[in-house]
Amino acid sequence: MKANWKRTLLSLVLCAGFVWPAGAVSTGQPAASQTGTSTAQSKPAAYTVKKMGLLGVKRTVESDNNTVKMLNKTAASLDSSSYMSGSASGATGESEIAIYAALIEDMKKAMDGLDTTSDLYKTYAAQLKVLEDYQTSLNQNAVSGMQQAMAMLSQLDDAAYTLRKQAKNVSGQLALGAQTMLITIKNLGYTKENLQVTLTQLDRNLAVLKTQRKLGMIGQLQLDTVQNQRDKLAQSIDTLETTRENLGSSVALMCGLDANTIVMPADFETLYEGNLDKMSYQKDLEQAQKNSFLIWQKQDAVRSAYNAYDKNISGTAEAVKSAEDALAAARESVVAAFDSTYKTVKDCRTTLAAKRTAQSQAELDLKTATVKYRKGIISKLAYQQAQDAVTTAKLNVESAYLSLYTAYNQYEWAKEGVLITTAAA
Repeated sequence: MKANWKRTLLSLVLCAGFVWPAGAVSTGQPAASQTGTSTAQSKPAAYTVKKMGLLGVKRTVESDNNTVKMLNKTAASLDSSSYMSGSASGATGESEIAIYAALIEDMKKAMDGLDTTSDLYKTYAAQLKVLEDYQTSLNQNAVSGMQQAMAMLSQLDDAAYTLRKQAKNVSGQLALGAQTMLITIKNLGYTKENLQVTLTQLDRNLAVLKTQRKLGMIGQLQLDTVQNQRDKLAQSIDTLETTRENLGSSVALMCGLDANTIVMPADFETLYEGNLDKMSYQKDLEQAQKNSFLIWQKQDAVRSAYNAYDKNISGTAEAVKSAEDALAAARESVVAAFDSTYKTVKDCRTTLAAKRTAQSQAELDLKTATVKYRKGIISKLAYQQAQDAVTTAKLNVESAYLSLYTAYNQYEWAKEGVLITTAAA
């Protein structure tokens, strides 16, 4: 039994030893792994679009991802199997002891009133001695069996607890990755809109160039060059949409949805300035360290090393030192990762403020251009360019807002102990 649950635990940990590659979350690119969440290469021929927000993605990963379900199910089965095995073995031992206690009691009653010097009494006495010796043996075995059963229960409880910690960590990593990809899909939508603004500008320029070509004002090469730029840009827009759909397919797989489903972003919750103002580096760092799976893992290794330590056994002291060094490295790694996440939020907040200022300036420029256009001071093309500048500025603000949204979302996960670190797991 002991060997079986250890092999089960080892295989599950190897299967679910999910470590998100450095940079994968921040870039929104899914990583192939043994969790059943490999990157989608192309969209299905026929697919269903499911719109989800960040909270919906998190809940779906927790409830439907195959790896998370497997770890939780196995943890639950370890609990139940240890309880059942302990109950069954205890009942069997108690039954045998009760039988021999009854036999001894009957034997003593049979001996009452007999002549202690008679052969019958001596025969009964010899049989009673055998019964009592066997009862003593059973009692000793029962105590030993109970100790073994308690040890097994403790081992199974530890295994179940470890699996639940592993499940929570894997679930957090997957949910964070899926959420970040969902935000990336939305951000790529803004990029697509920006490219479409540029495409519209090129179409307007092409219309002018074609007229100029007919009048002999420009050569064919100049017209062809702009036309090629326009065609390549249109192709890039199509490629961008395919990328969004592929990411949506990857999010669906990470959520445990079927292969014919693509997840696209629904409306996100508003990020309030007050939440950003409440960020407390030291307090939040302490929370991140407390919740870190990596730190817990290394602390557990230190406990195991101390339990195995014996000054008379070579290598055990070195094992303790190695485990302590690994724990210190893990703490440093978590601090560094948290520090980077904290600074990213601050930087994104500064960038968003700058983009909003640029939008305000573009809107002022458009007001000026509108007055000039109505008075005939500037051309329609210049007026349209001022309109495009406002559209681009708005899209830049939305993109910067999403970058801040992504950074803050990762910061919130960091407080829960889900961080991208460089320390070996």
